[in-house]
Amino acid sequence: MRIGILGLGGIGGFIGAKLVENYKDNSEIEIVFICRGATKTAILDNGLSLNSGRETISIKPNLVSENATEIGILDILIITTKAYSLTNVIEQYQDCISNKTVVIPLLNGVNAKDIIIENSAIQPSNILEGCIYIASNISKPGIVNHVGGPGKIVFGNSDETDFNWTKEVLEKGGLNIQYTKKIKEVLWKKFLFVSPIATMTTALNLTFGELLESEKLIATLENMMIEIQQLANKFEVTITKQDIQESLAMLSNFPSNAKSSLQLDFENKSDKNEKSIFVDYVIENATKFSIDADNYKTMNKKISVNN
Repeated sequence: MRIGILGLGGIGGFIGAKLVENYKDNSEIEIVFICRGATKTAILDNGLSLNSGRETISIKPNLVSENATEIGILDILIITTKAYSLTNVIEQYQDCISNKTVVIPLLNGVNAKDIIIENSAIQPSNILEGCIYIASNISKPGIVNHVGGPGKIVFGNSDETDFNWTKEVLEKGGLNIQYTKKIKEVLWKKFLFVSPIATMTTALNLTFGELLESEKLIATLENMMIEIQQLANKFEVTITKQDIQESLAMLSNFPSNAKSSLQLDFENKSDKNEKSIFVDYVIENATKFSIDADNYKTMNKKISVNN
C-alpha cells in the first residue's frame, strides 16, 4: 500500500513523521512525501524531524518527490496544503490518483470536497472530508514543531461506502484518528470557531486575549457565530446554541498573545492567504441564501481598508 502526503508543512510533516516512524519496519507500506523546493532538499539530505513535547522523531520516507510520474499511483492521498493551493495541486497530481485512490483533504474550511470535485475527474465517493486539531509549525525546512493540540484527525463521508479500513491503516501508522459518518457536522463546528475569530482578529488587528477582554467584541463574535449557524442550516447541518457557547468558551484555552493564521498572513504581507475560505465563502453563500451576514460584511470592509 502506498500512502502519499501532499504538502509537508506543519500538519503534513506531523502526519508524515508519524506514519514513517510506525511503518518503518513494514515493507508492505510505502510512505511518499510530495513536496518541493527547500523542504524537498532538506528532507532528501537530512530527513525530517518532528519535535513533539520532549520527544523528537527523525525519519526518512520511502520517496520524496514533486514529480507525478515518479510518484505513481497512490492508494491513499492525504492533502495538507493551504486551501488556496488545492485547485492547482489536484490538477498537478491527477495522474497519481486512480479510481480506487482514497483522497483525504485536511484543510481549513468546509468545501474542500466540492473544490476537488469541480476541478478533477476523481470519483466523488472516494473523496472524503476531514480536519485535524493541532498547532504545529516549521522552524526551518525539514524541522516540524508540534506545539499544541492533540493531533487528532477526524475524517469521514456521508454516503454508504465504508472506509473503516482506511482508519485502521492510518491508526496503525500512529495517528490519533476517528472515522465518522457525521463529518459535515464536525467540519462546520470547527468552522464555527475558526472562521469568525480569524475574520475578527484580522479586521481589528487584535490578539485572542484582547478580543476576550472586550464584552462588546465578544457579543459581535457571538453574532458572527449565529450567522455561521444560519448558513450551516442551509447546508442541512445543525449548529445549536450550546455549540456556539462552547466555541466562545474555547477562546480562553489559547495563549492571550495568540493570533490567527489569517491575521499573520496579512501582517506578513503574504502573497496568498485564506480569506476566500474564512470570509468570502461566508459572505457569498449568505448572499446566495438571503442570510443577513452584516457582521461579516462589516469585518470584511475593515480588512479591505486596513490591508
